[in-house]
Amino acid sequence: MLGVIGEWKLAHDLTNRFDVLCFETLNLKGMQRLWGRKISDLAFGEFLQILEWIAKKKGKQVVFVDRWFASSKTCSNCGHVLEKLDLSVREWRCPSCQSVNGRDDNAAKNICAVGASTVRLDDVRRAMPAIVV
Repeated sequence: MLGVIGEWKLAHDLTNRFDVLCFETLNLKGMQRLWGRKISDLAFGEFLQILEWIAKKKGKQVVFVDRWFASSKTCSNCGHVLEKLDLSVREWRCPSCQSVNGRDDNAAKNICAVGASTVRLDDVRRAMPAIVV
C-alpha cells in the first residue's frame, strides 16, 4: 500500500506524464468477496478519486472503460473476440491473426484504445507501455 502521501505523489506523477489516463471499472468489493485478503486493499478506489481530482485541476482526463468490455478476450492486434477465456489462461494465441497475447498486456492495450476513442483521440500511438494499476 502506498500510503496517503504516496497516493498523492503517484497521482501527480501520472497526471504530469499523461493527458488521458484509462482504467477498467472493477467491482473491487465483489473481488474481495471472492478472493478475500488478496484484493483487500480497497484503497485503489480512494486513489482513483484522488487521481480524478488532481486530473481535473490540471485539465487532464481520467476515462473509465466498462467492466463488461471484453478487454482480455479481444485481440489487441486484429480485434477478434474469443468466445471464452478461462481466468487461469495467462497467454493466448489469436485464432484470426496468430498473434500471441499476454492476458494483462493485451487488456491494457485494449483499455487504452477504447479509452482513447471514448475521448475522441485519433491515431492512438503507444509511445510508452500502458500502466496497469
